Amino acid sequence: MFAVGHLALGYITGRTASKLLNVNVNVPLLFVVSVIADIDLLIPGLRHRGPTHSLVVISFFFSFIFVVCGKRTAPYFIAVAQHVLGDYVVGGSAQLLWPLSVDWYG
Repeated sequence: MFAVGHLALGYITGRTASKLLNVNVNVPLLFVVSVIADIDLLIPGLRHRGPTHSLVVISFFFSFIFVVCGKRTAPYFIAVAQHVLGDYVVGGSAQLLWPLSVDWYG
């Protein structure tokens, strides 16, 4: 999926989650989070859709933020999760369960 698709889906899913949870969302931060998984394109040595596209890594990272910020974190978590799932569904393989499994799914 292209960055524009990630931005649009991240915005839609994040805003929907914020409305359902009745929390305010920072739209520029929502846009950043919706494409942050593609940071692997800028880091030499990391294969695209590798560890940065892992639902395990994202869940681990966001678990600490959930403890501090509570339900206000959910729209951002959903925006980054849609990126990973969107790449998996539309674009092919990804390491969805890294580091628990090094297999590529898709």
